[in-house]
Amino acid sequence: MKRLFYSISVLLVLTPALLLLGSIGTAYVSPAKINVLAFAGFGFTLLWLLNLVLALWLLIRRSFWIIIPLLALAASWSHWNNTFQISSRSTNHPEELGQTLKVMSYNTRMFDYYGHSGLEGTPQRTYDDILRQGADLLCFQEYYTNLNKKDFSPTAIAAKFRGYPHKHIHYATTHQQNTGYGLAIFSKYPLVDQGVVRFEHSRNMAIYADVKVGETTIRVFSVHLESIGFQDNDLNVLDSLDFRMTESQKQGLVNISRKLTRAFKMRSSQAETLARHIKNAPYPVIVCGDFNDTPVSYVYRTMRGKLKDAFVESGSGFGATYNGRLPSLRIDYIFHDPAFKSWNFETLPLPYSDHHPIMTTLDLKPQS
Repeated sequence: MKRLFYSISVLLVLTPALLLLGSIGTAYVSPAKINVLAFAGFGFTLLWLLNLVLALWLLIRRSFWIIIPLLALAASWSHWNNTFQISSRSTNHPEELGQTLKVMSYNTRMFDYYGHSGLEGTPQRTYDDILRQGADLLCFQEYYTNLNKKDFSPTAIAAKFRGYPHKHIHYATTHQQNTGYGLAIFSKYPLVDQGVVRFEHSRNMAIYADVKVGETTIRVFSVHLESIGFQDNDLNVLDSLDFRMTESQKQGLVNISRKLTRAFKMRSSQAETLARHIKNAPYPVIVCGDFNDTPVSYVYRTMRGKLKDAFVESGSGFGATYNGRLPSLRIDYIFHDPAFKSWNFETLPLPYSDHHPIMTTLDLKPQS
């Protein structure tokens, strides 16, 4: 009996550690090769905290087995650092920095064209809250214009953002008179070049613009990677799950799994394509966008490469950007060249989209 109890105890210590190590495997193996690891990545935060609690309990017990959760925590520390920050790097006097650029990235959900937020006065409230932040550079995903509603016309939006005279807009799908759905970059500084990065078999894409800030030219990417494509019925299945699943719920889970697997694979390919563009850029880069993936993922690691994550540099907490019915996740990012320094990263709690906008101040010429 004593031997059985000992074996169970070892298993209870070892299993969470192995699961945690398995969850970080998603960052190193493409879902196109092994997609099950991509699912494991969603459990990283809970597994990390579980191992931390286990380590504290074993410390109190003065058990030698504390080495197991400690090794797992140490091996996954860099991923935890990308997920959670205790303190932020901030300044109340950005004018005392070098050459600064305040950047916002926002998946607007078409400026709430279909009224998903249930709030009155959109999109005007959306425009006003964006402008109130005073960013120098705006990167929009799910940018949308339409002549059927006056507040959504290109003329109305251009008038609202007249403080941004330089812009690059590209539509993935178009309507009458050059309106549609796509991506946009609005800038207070001149654009010297611009372009589009398309993905196969997808209407998702990326655009870029070369922005001239003083004597510094920067290539700015606005990115929207493949969405999972959840519908209300998929979310209803997740909300209704219990231990006694019906056949309908089981089929719903199968459909959800298929959507996730498809999105994982497509995003991995899209991230690899963009990583090559980023690596070959003629200027230092800033990458903004909705990646639809967490910081513990192949997409995040591939896209980031040698760039810095503005949240990791100057954010705090978990920095959750998703505003939908699923658990809070950080899936929107601002990456930047290592030569720049980020300050005052914020996740803004605007209620108009299923994403929160993010913003940071970049010092393009930081003091050594």
